[in-house]
Amino acid sequence: MVGSYDLPYWKGFVASSLGPATAVLFTNPFEVAKVHQQMHGELSQTRARPSLATVFRNVYTKGGISGLQAGLSAAIAREGTKNIFRIGAYEPILDGLKKLQGADKATIPTRIVAGAASGILASYTCNPLDLLKTRMQARDLIGLSANHGPITEVRALMKEGGVARLWRGSHVSAFRSALATGTNLPAYTVVKEYLLQQRGLKDGTVVHVTSAMLAAFCTCVANNPVDVLRSRLYNQQASRTLYTSAWDAFVKVLRIEGPTAFYKGFWSHYIRAGPHYVLTFAFLEKIRYVMHKYT
Repeated sequence: MVGSYDLPYWKGFVASSLGPATAVLFTNPFEVAKVHQQMHGELSQTRARPSLATVFRNVYTKGGISGLQAGLSAAIAREGTKNIFRIGAYEPILDGLKKLQGADKATIPTRIVAGAASGILASYTCNPLDLLKTRMQARDLIGLSANHGPITEVRALMKEGGVARLWRGSHVSAFRSALATGTNLPAYTVVKEYLLQQRGLKDGTVVHVTSAMLAAFCTCVANNPVDVLRSRLYNQQASRTLYTSAWDAFVKVLRIEGPTAFYKGFWSHYIRAGPHYVLTFAFLEKIRYVMHKYT
């Protein structure tokens, strides 16, 4: 299981929502920096890339603290909603697969399939929130003012392309989510079980932090290329169409910017993902403990 305490599925859904939604309060600035790095030098051959410190300084100079926390309300809504499915649905899907296989313990491939399935479900369900979050985090890059809030942006997007506009980039986002969840949750549970069962460590902070940081690194390696493509597609303007599809974006980025472009923002991604997963799973474990003991 993802947490250390066995809970009914509905309690698992609640914990899966609250944990990540709390964690993003602390990690959103790194997500903002990552998006800025991924958008830098779009379809140009420039090899100069701003450092994380440079991005933070530029964003702060332009927008202050609110600039560093751009898209926070959308990020909280996204984390709290998407992870009901991404983390919350992982265990029910995994249990279903184990029953089909007649197995007591899930193999690593089974965990990967369960993670990918819950990731895809979460991605298609919550694509509008993903889209909104990414655009709000890149608002100064795509010409949105600081007063341009989430509701205003939703109205503008729907005026531009109807309800379907809110699902732009959903296929590449689903692929990214399958890679991320199919890597992250299995890696976290496998590392955690290894440390507890094979190394004899006590279930606590050291185990949770180690498992989360290793899982975050594996996740970033697997999905950063798709994350770059998603950032490009999400932030594309109707008046300036650069990409006709995810495949078109892949080909253009590879041809013009080179293969290393797919790892733009990698360290910002990891510096954000590592602490985010640590906080997510720390809050998740505590919430599951409280729900196990008091409800």
